[in-house]
Order: sequence, then structure tokens, then C-alpha cells
Amino acid sequence: MNNKDQLTSKNLILITGQRSYTYSQMHVLIVELALLGPLKLLIGGNRYDHYGINYALAARSSRYEHILKEHIFLSRAETCYQMVELLIQTQADHRPSLVLDILATFHDEGVPEREINQLLFEAISALRRLSQLATVVVSACLGQNRPHLLNALEKAVDRVEYPPMEPPEAIHQYNLSE
Repeated sequence: MNNKDQLTSKNLILITGQRSYTYSQMHVLIVELALLGPLKLLIGGNRYDHYGINYALAARSSRYEHILKEHIFLSRAETCYQMVELLIQTQADHRPSLVLDILATFHDEGVPEREINQLLFEAISALRRLSQLATVVVSACLGQNRPHLLNALEKAVDRVEYPPMEPPEAIHQYNLSE
């Protein structure tokens, strides 16, 4: 996701794929958007590399300390209940929102399936509300339990970004007559 127009327009975008892919894509977006101005960073699970963000910003700007203090507004949720509440309480404004690993908070097997579905519906409604004024980028990975959650999220967003396809390996022709 390199197009700055996509990041500054009003969209709800999902980045999905292997955890390493979503993690690296969101890392790049955090740095790029923080250099442009304030952003809201909502973290699900525990996959935020604070030091990596610091170093990346320091490599790009001598004002990195100011950017860290004044541009990145960070909140964290560890359960699906906390994530929904965090999304509902987040004020819709013109700052982009990045939601890291949203579904990590929805894989608690102690929460009944029906309740998980209702909470995801509430989360999607809150994401849509936030995307009315600024871009919202959400990352999510396919979970081993409850794979339908990612499917529901994919259907609810304006655009889904998947990892690039690997080119097929070259087909070698061997001369078998030798």
C-alpha cells in the first residue's frame, strides 16, 4: 500500500495474510503516516514493535521524538470486549486510524460463538463510523478457530489487500534423448 491518496481519503481497508506480512505492512504504514501527521494506533494482541518504530522514525527524521510524542496516539485492547469498547470510544476525526491484529482479540474460546459474532458486528460498525472522516486500515490474520471472522471482515471493508502472489518457479525442460 504505497498510494498516499488511498491513505488520505476516507476508506476502510483490510490488510490480511500471514502474520509476518500484515505486521511488516502495518509497521511501514505507522512510520509513513506518523511522518505525515497525527494518527490513532489501536492495538489488538501483542504485536507492536515500539523500538522498531522508534528506530525507523529516527532514520527518516531528526524530529522523531516530537513525532513519537505528538503524532502517534496509542491504545491497546487484549480482549474482544476491550477492542469493541475501544473502537466505540475512539473519536471519529480527520486522523487516520490503524487497527493492528484486530481478530487476535476475538479468538478467546471462552466467549460463546453468538456473542463473538455480535461483538464483531459492533466492531465493524465502529470501524465504519471511524472511516466516515478518515482512512481506517485494519490488519487481521486467519485464525485456526473461527475462520468465518476474517471472511466477515473481508466482506465489510471497502478494499482488501492480500500479499503479492509469488511468481511460479521456472519450468525446466530437460533433453531426455541424451
